[in-house]
Amino acid sequence: MDDDEFDFSDADLDDLPANTLQQLETTAIRATQQQQQQQINVDDSAYYGFDDGDGDEDEDEVVNLHDLTTTTTDADHDYAAAPSQQPHGQPQAEQQPLPQSQADVGRLLERIKKLEQEKRRLNHDLDTASAEVVKKAGEVDNLRRRTEHATRQTEQRLAHQQHEHQETTAKIAAERDALLRQLEQAKTNTAFDEHNRYEDHMRKPRRVVPSRPKMAAPAVPSPAGTPKKAQKNLPLGDGFDDDDVFAMSPSKRRDKSKASTPKLASKRKRQVTNDSPVQVLQLSEPSNTQLPPDPPLFSEPAADIALLRNLRKDDQRFNLLHRLLSRHCSRGDDRVLEALTRYAFPSDPEKKLSSIVYDGFSTSAPSTNARELATSICRVFVDIWTRCLRENYLSPIYLVLDALQFVLATPSPKTSIAVMQLIIPLIVDSVKLVAIPVYEARNRNESKTAFLFSPSYRSIVDEIDVPTCLELLYHLATSCVASSSPISLTQFWSSIPLDFILLTLLKEQPPSTMLPILSLLSTSALPSSIGPIVSSDAATQQTAESNLLSRLTNLFSETLAPTPDPESSPPPPVSDTQTWTTRLHVLTLLTHFSIPPHGATILVTHNLCIGRLIKYLDHAVSSLYSRPLSPSQQLKISTINTTMRLLDHLTRVNPGFNIKSKLGETLGGLHAYYVALTRLAFSEGVVLEEGIEAEVVDMAHDVLDEGLSVEEGDALAEVFGSGVEG
Repeated sequence: MDDDEFDFSDADLDDLPANTLQQLETTAIRATQQQQQQQINVDDSAYYGFDDGDGDEDEDEVVNLHDLTTTTTDADHDYAAAPSQQPHGQPQAEQQPLPQSQADVGRLLERIKKLEQEKRRLNHDLDTASAEVVKKAGEVDNLRRRTEHATRQTEQRLAHQQHEHQETTAKIAAERDALLRQLEQAKTNTAFDEHNRYEDHMRKPRRVVPSRPKMAAPAVPSPAGTPKKAQKNLPLGDGFDDDDVFAMSPSKRRDKSKASTPKLASKRKRQVTNDSPVQVLQLSEPSNTQLPPDPPLFSEPAADIALLRNLRKDDQRFNLLHRLLSRHCSRGDDRVLEALTRYAFPSDPEKKLSSIVYDGFSTSAPSTNARELATSICRVFVDIWTRCLRENYLSPIYLVLDALQFVLATPSPKTSIAVMQLIIPLIVDSVKLVAIPVYEARNRNESKTAFLFSPSYRSIVDEIDVPTCLELLYHLATSCVASSSPISLTQFWSSIPLDFILLTLLKEQPPSTMLPILSLLSTSALPSSIGPIVSSDAATQQTAESNLLSRLTNLFSETLAPTPDPESSPPPPVSDTQTWTTRLHVLTLLTHFSIPPHGATILVTHNLCIGRLIKYLDHAVSSLYSRPLSPSQQLKISTINTTMRLLDHLTRVNPGFNIKSKLGETLGGLHAYYVALTRLAFSEGVVLEEGIEAEVVDMAHDVLDEGLSVEEGDALAEVFGSGVEG
């Protein structure tokens, strides 16, 4: 049979494997032969009248053969099973059926053609869909790249505009300040000039004007008098006739002496005679007694002795004001109050911060001593700090810190205690602005990490000096410690939130933030609590103290490292010296906690504190041999001595306490216990172990004696009998 009868050519079979047609032909021929054989057997059986019993099995084989080759449609089965249409009237036995092999092969080839067409259609649809997907992916990628490029350009342009705006603003502010300074200087010079002119006028002596002598009336000569001889040397004429001017010399007339009347003393003096018939009375006082002087018109009031004594005293208020006016700021050479003239709140740009300070000084209640004046000054600067945080205007905060540090640096702690409740919330809120982004970026969140390295966060870090804020907070705590009343220290730690302490003790925080917090916590070892006081309920407070100890002891195993910038090279790691120094401060803090009985009990009952101390002791001892003679060698020795002293102190103040009982919840704690304490107990304190105190060696012996059996002690003595081998 030709391929054309089924309407396809050899080209339609090119996609099939090479042996597919051969296999199909072989299968079709085998099926045809089997069917013919079965038909012969059936005819023989019908002819002879018996069945050989193999018909069922053959039918099963034929059915299975059809199932293995292909699955035909119902129409095909009907076509194969239906008898041939015969003309009406002819008997059924005379019909001649088509050969079975020819029908099967035809159906197979037709089915193959349809499947191949469906395959080509599906492949074409698949290629079209793949091309469409690639096209869409390319378009999406192009749009994304264009969007990112436009976003970067917008950010760069915005940053450039902000930078130009800041530069322009700074330039205008500088010009304005310069003009204001020139105006103030001109006003000052004018005032000085007026003052100098006034003083010169007052110092100039008054000129005594002599009284003009009265001139006698000139004698008018008679017109008929003899004319005088004209003078030769006449003064310049004034345009009038000189004949009418009479030369008169009043000075000569005044100089002439008049003829005086002769005086006779005896003639004008009255003779004293006693014409009275009564004898003259004798006076009690001589007649030449002088009369008392007349009282002055303005009497001077008597001086108040108490006022004079007060004036002689050194008033500390004036000293405080004088020193505050002379105080220089921490950034630059300007004084604090002079630097405040460069800043103004965004809500009131016309009024300088210096004016607000002066207004606060003038409106505050009059103070009778220096402490009240210092408290009033602190309240003024606290109000400015509060307003800076509320308006997110952080630039002048460093000036407020400078002023508060100076005013509170007084010998008396009463001033610090009086303003403590006002300053602590401001310090906490300011430090959180810097610390919270570090906490949010520690989980490698892309948006949070990007903000951590953004210019806005950098400006916050530059404007808020976290070490200075923590230094001021530590000053307030030490003032409460120096106070005679223990209530002030309790009030201080009741004002410190626990999340603030835990936030600043993360391993991502810089050591410059962690070390002041550790020093601050050393003042919290109270008789009934350690760390912040969060509640009066004992269970709640104990939970807070347990969280604090967990955070502190985690620093023994955590690696101190800042959050890396994903878009730049990794930051330099924290040096080995800084790491050992920070952990040594933690040990010192735990030692402070262990001094009160309450703190020692909390340390012993904590699930992980003792185990972590033992593992850290083992780490410190092992580091002596792993990195010998390193720059941090002395810090390691100090760490070993401090840790062993702390463990020995805890075992002494808690009778019946066994260190080995607290090592079950610490991975590798029991092994570290044996190794570290045995090395210390048998240490000779030479070469790499130089600096380990003899008392520390004895403490290790005592702790081991309580936790080892006799057999274990003998075994360890055999191993370390001649000293620890590196």
